[in-house]
Amino acid sequence: MDRKLSNWLDAYMEYNNNTESARIFHKWVGISIIAGALRKKVGLELGRFKVYPNLYIVLVAKPGIARKSQAINIGLDLLYAIPEIVTSADAITKEALIEDIELAGTDEQMPDGSVFKHSSISIISREFESFLGQKKENSKMLVLLTDLYDSQEIPWKYRTKRSGSNIVPSLFVNLLAATTPESLSSSLPISAVGGGLTSRIIFVFAEKKESKQARPKLDQRLLDLKQALIQDLYLISRMAGTYKFTEESGKFWDKWYEDYEEGDPNRICKDTSFDGWYSRKPSNILKVAVIMSAARSNRFVLEIENILEATAAVEEIEYDMGQAFRSIGRSLVTTEVDTVISLVRARMWITEQDLMSIVWRDMDASKFDNVITTAIRTGKVQRTYIGPKGEKGSIWYRAK
Repeated sequence: MDRKLSNWLDAYMEYNNNTESARIFHKWVGISIIAGALRKKVGLELGRFKVYPNLYIVLVAKPGIARKSQAINIGLDLLYAIPEIVTSADAITKEALIEDIELAGTDEQMPDGSVFKHSSISIISREFESFLGQKKENSKMLVLLTDLYDSQEIPWKYRTKRSGSNIVPSLFVNLLAATTPESLSSSLPISAVGGGLTSRIIFVFAEKKESKQARPKLDQRLLDLKQALIQDLYLISRMAGTYKFTEESGKFWDKWYEDYEEGDPNRICKDTSFDGWYSRKPSNILKVAVIMSAARSNRFVLEIENILEATAAVEEIEYDMGQAFRSIGRSLVTTEVDTVISLVRARMWITEQDLMSIVWRDMDASKFDNVITTAIRTGKVQRTYIGPKGEKGSIWYRAK
């Protein structure tokens, strides 16, 4: 059976043109859906190792703003149409997750006639904080997810209270979740930020919905496109084999990796919470590059174009991913500082009296002094005693 679409991911984005979810959410849900369809049957030869296309993707936005769950639901509607793909529950215990992974085990016929035993599962959680649990109790789940991420070649062993040691021959765990900055704060201790699990997560942040759609239409053209997406996703799910670089793409990647500096002071996201994440950026790019290639054809070849597409996709989310952690370990005036900075930015220039007249219900004069001093020290607000037109006699604040 031949594919109907020249690029599954491009067609998926077209399918979601008239929805409210942020476009960046649709893109990464689409990437996650392909990853979940490929499973452990597909990998990239990287010298002595293999890279598998599983990803931990977490959509982050304020409640009800950028339509996180809507984006996930649209993708799941297609994924659920492929019966062989195993998914895990929205909220689950560590023990139940391990049981799901074990039950996902299957024997796969490979192109060379051999049988490959693997346990591949996609964890879907529209409320990531419910999946992780409260931070006083979730250390075991955080450690488990960290351990599962690497899709190790050797069998994965674990112990249970009843049956002793169990073995999963070859595991693959893909994760797609959604949360808010505040909920992430309630689930992740400060000590977990920067390393371990968070260094393995691609945080996709959006500030607002794409557009208002009172009654999003699903006409015959979109219904036909949906069927084409399902058919091609099925064909993607049947792929089994190992990707290899071409001579040109291999040289291109070697040069890119040689030039890459994870500690580059000019990197896109300068938040030190992502130091560990940047050590994994090359691996994330290769994972996404495999997905980009699979979106186009069944050829197990990694082209320069796939690497460039993957790099662009990963770097697009770097600009705002620091927003995911903005509520973790926040000071007592973080919200008020954000509010004051936003107010000054909206007006560009504002007198202290006018600013106080807006915020006085939320902070008294003493707290205001603390907040405005903090805002000034961020470098985003400047205090001056001369207004934009040379006015004197008032204290002014201007956006920088």
